[in-house]
Amino acid sequence: MNTLTGSKPILPQEKSKVLFDSKDIDFGFPEWQLQEISSLWHQGKSLMYITKIVKRNQHEVFFRLYEAWIDGKIDDIEKAFSTGEKLLKGRDRDE
Repeated sequence: MNTLTGSKPILPQEKSKVLFDSKDIDFGFPEWQLQEISSLWHQGKSLMYITKIVKRNQHEVFFRLYEAWIDGKIDDIEKAFSTGEKLLKGRDRDE
């Protein structure tokens, strides 16, 4: 789902799958939140710390950091995996 427009992506029905379609992940971010995540990351804060500060799902924060890594804005994405066990187990916002 395109969370910013609310419309479904147009894909061929056969042999296609929308990734994360059945997950509670929102890919839309207000600009201030994107900046806050980047700022906290550059300050050396952990992924789990950032999720608590910005009140977002840990997977959403990870995807934001991953996009920043793809864009060359951060080069230490491996640090996000240091809490990987908790990330995989903590599927809810409250964990």
